[in-house]
Amino acid sequence: MTKTILVGTLPPENAPFYFSNSSNTRLWDILKSIAEGKKEVTSGSNVLTPKEKEEILNKLKTGIYDIILEYDRDVMDSTKDKDIQPLKYSDLLSLAKQNQITKLLFVYKNAAKWFLHSLEKEKPKRVQRLKYEIDYGIFKTFETEYGDIKCILLPSPLNRGKKGETLDFKLESYQQEILI
Repeated sequence: MTKTILVGTLPPENAPFYFSNSSNTRLWDILKSIAEGKKEVTSGSNVLTPKEKEEILNKLKTGIYDIILEYDRDVMDSTKDKDIQPLKYSDLLSLAKQNQITKLLFVYKNAAKWFLHSLEKEKPKRVQRLKYEIDYGIFKTFETEYGDIKCILLPSPLNRGKKGETLDFKLESYQQEILI
């Protein structure tokens, strides 16, 4: 039974599955490494088929969802969040409550910002207009009748990152939240 959801912003128009097939996005390498019990991040998992990615998610008892439900893009093939004009947010909190999810793991700070804004029940805004300060770790907790839902910001799965954020650091961060 799925207890954890990885939350992103919105895949590019040409992505056949969540978190694109770009070699710059290492999420599938990280998830495959966790699923296989590896101590270091594999490479090349961006070319896995959607079915293979679903198998990894099932093994990890983890789902994937996007915070943006309806949108316009300034540039249709852009991967940049700054080019997204959200029109409607996903109701992640209701989804989590209905499915007894215990963790919402945000893999991008922008997804977490849009999530916090969605809770305010205001008209969606471009990410550049949102002023939330969020650090890694738990940034919000909701109490429910079946237990808490923890909202956690993880390091970005992109190749680039903050200074000192190695792939080993990212692997450990994701393992800690997905396997526990």
